[in-house]
Amino acid sequence: MSALDHYRILGVSPRSSLEEVRRRYRVLAMQYHPDRNPDDPEAAAYFRQVVEAFEAIQSAKTRKRPAPQNYRRPRFTDREGLFEEFFGISRASSPLQRSVGANFRYDLEIPFAGAIRGMVAEIRVDRPLDCQHCRGTGLAAGSGYQPCPDCQGRGRRFGGPGLLRYGPLCSRCGGRGKIVSRACQHCCGAGCQPVTREYRFRIPPGTEDGARLRINGEGGEGFQNGPPGNLEIVIHVAPHDFFTRVGNDIHCRIPVSFAEAALGGTIRIPTLEGYQTFHLPQGTQTGWVFRFPGVGANGDPHQPPGDQVNEVVVTTPQNLSPEQRALLEELARLERDQFGEAGYE
Repeated sequence: MSALDHYRILGVSPRSSLEEVRRRYRVLAMQYHPDRNPDDPEAAAYFRQVVEAFEAIQSAKTRKRPAPQNYRRPRFTDREGLFEEFFGISRASSPLQRSVGANFRYDLEIPFAGAIRGMVAEIRVDRPLDCQHCRGTGLAAGSGYQPCPDCQGRGRRFGGPGLLRYGPLCSRCGGRGKIVSRACQHCCGAGCQPVTREYRFRIPPGTEDGARLRINGEGGEGFQNGPPGNLEIVIHVAPHDFFTRVGNDIHCRIPVSFAEAALGGTIRIPTLEGYQTFHLPQGTQTGWVFRFPGVGANGDPHQPPGDQVNEVVVTTPQNLSPEQRALLEELARLERDQFGEAGYE
């Protein structure tokens, strides 16, 4: 299988970073895990292809482009450290230290009114948790770990004397310095299984599109028993058919008929809380704007809420009935009698 086939299996570009490849791998691994598809042999076969493709890409990227942070900096704290860094004379290096787990992202679309007025949201998130059968070790019952043969238990590949001997992370053990001698049959040695969790939380009033909410400790498991990451929820506000948001104000266009604009009167205008009555002045023109104070979105705690900005649009009647045409012709005649002929005639 070629290298391009590995990228096609995961659905990523060859130019993707290792972290992007890793995120895509987690999604596919959870989706096609045999425990989630017990009666689907095609899903199990694809799961094996996903694992093999990720391991191949990770090995290639780690070997070809080791990141600068994957190398140790010289520490000249004593004579032993000096000889260790320059001549490679030292005890075996220890595996990597514990680190925080990855943050998970969840994209949530909410209605326009929910963003303005606030709402309670419920989501379901698939996240990997420690396998209950092996307690997160990835080991089959009665088995144990063994030193990684590629890095001799050090967590890094060593390629030469002195400074050159400090290589990138070992791709086989992922920097742990040890591998599973016999894998747990329930999690295939991964040490974790996908679990669906439900979260219920409050979205505050005035939330804008692109805002982020965080649930601490609900991200990926930490490395070497490190603390877990966080779950970040990215808010996407659905567009509204009638209202638009500009800052903390909400805008809308109110269509009124020619007769309503000319005669004036009481009209009903929609708001996010229901209808509100408004007295339209006589002779209202298109483009006139009036506000409902405090009906918009909540802003900064030290600022008042925005307004609802209503713009009038006077509509011209179409497909006139004979009675309507007769009335408008009479109106036009009266206007000519009152104002005379137009100045350009």
